[in-house]
This record gives sequence, C-alpha cells and structure tokens, in this order.
Amino acid sequence: MYNSNNGAAKKFLPHAFENRLKLTTGLPKVLLSRDAYEDMFILVDELSKEIGWIGSVKRVGRDFLIEEIFLLDQESHSSTCEITTDGLAEWATEILSSREDGMEVINSVRFWGHSHVHMGTSPSGQDDSQMEVFSESCDDFFIRGILNKAGRMEFTIYLYEIGVEIHDVQWELWEPADESRRARWQELLAEKVREKLVAPIVAYGGNWKNRQGENEEDEYPVQENWV
Repeated sequence: MYNSNNGAAKKFLPHAFENRLKLTTGLPKVLLSRDAYEDMFILVDELSKEIGWIGSVKRVGRDFLIEEIFLLDQESHSSTCEITTDGLAEWATEILSSREDGMEVINSVRFWGHSHVHMGTSPSGQDDSQMEVFSESCDDFFIRGILNKAGRMEFTIYLYEIGVEIHDVQWELWEPADESRRARWQELLAEKVREKLVAPIVAYGGNWKNRQGENEEDEYPVQENWV
C-alpha cells in the first residue's frame, strides 16, 4: 500500500493567473489589392469630412486580403460618420440585383474603413461603437481601417472566434505575379528571339581575321592558337 509522507493532496483552485500569448507563426498582415488601395486614397483625398466604406476580404494563408471596397449610404460630418444596418441592407439589395456574384460578395464583407481627414488614426469611441454593428452579423473575423490625409493607414484585426484584437497591424500591397502574362512572354521569346551564330576568329598569315567570308583563297596556313 502506498504511503505519502506529505499528507493528502489539496483540491485544485484558481491561482493568480498571468495571461501569456506565444505566437509560433507570426502576426497576420493586412494585404491590399491595388484597386482597393487606389480607391481608398481617392475617397480620403476627395472629401474634407469623415466618410466610411466596407470591403470584401479573403484569407491568404494567415493574412487577410482586402480585395474590393464599396461606398454605402451614410450620414457624414467633419468629425464622424455613421453606417447603419439600413444602409448595409440597402447596399446588399443593390449588389444582389446588379452582380452575378452578389451573394458571394455580401458573404465576404469583413472590412470597414473610414477617413479621419486631418486627425490621427487612433480609434474614437464612435469607431468602437461602430464595430458592434458589424460584430452582430460576423462571428469569425473583421478588419477596421482608419486613414487620414497625412498618408497613414492603421488597421485592427478582430478575431472574434478566439476573442483577440490585433491593433496597428502591418499592411502591404498585394500584387502577385500574373502567370498568364509570363506564359505569353515565354511564347513570344521562343518565337522571336534566336541565338546569333558568330564564326570563330582565327589568324591568317599573321593577321587576325574572321574565318567566314574572308581570304577564302588565301594560301597562308591557318594557326588556331596564334601567339
């Protein structure tokens, strides 16, 4: 029979927890299509008041690609803009009636971006409240972007499925190589580019000359390794 000199074990109780998070694959990034990047710049550049938009997002590995953005009906002011559930519903109806991939686009909306005009890109209380509108219809992830005329974009990734927010996420343009373009140029290279054949240079009677087409009747001997 086993005897312990330490007495009976105690029941397990919660301790003073020290929450720690270790990432083994690195933080995700926000990727922007060229179209999304240029369209957002135009919206920020055109108006001197806040304006908001939504966008379709696709997962690319552990990163998030913003592919396309859409402007909604909204109320805008110099320091705030508000997107409502009615505005979202109206946009959804329009997309369904105008695009064959309308339902796919609606289901891929996971981005809300807006301009802070000349202010900084830190979120306001209204910005945080606006995210509650989107979280009601989304349980996996969402991205918020805040932009200004000073050329700064700041993104936050909300990972609702695990209860994590990642602020000021690294972003970059997404411009993958077009393999069909490469195939076209490979075909043209094979068709139009040939190697030029150059006759070897040898010596005739002490003078360096091209063997092809010169001194064909010259009686001087050819010396291949002329010194």
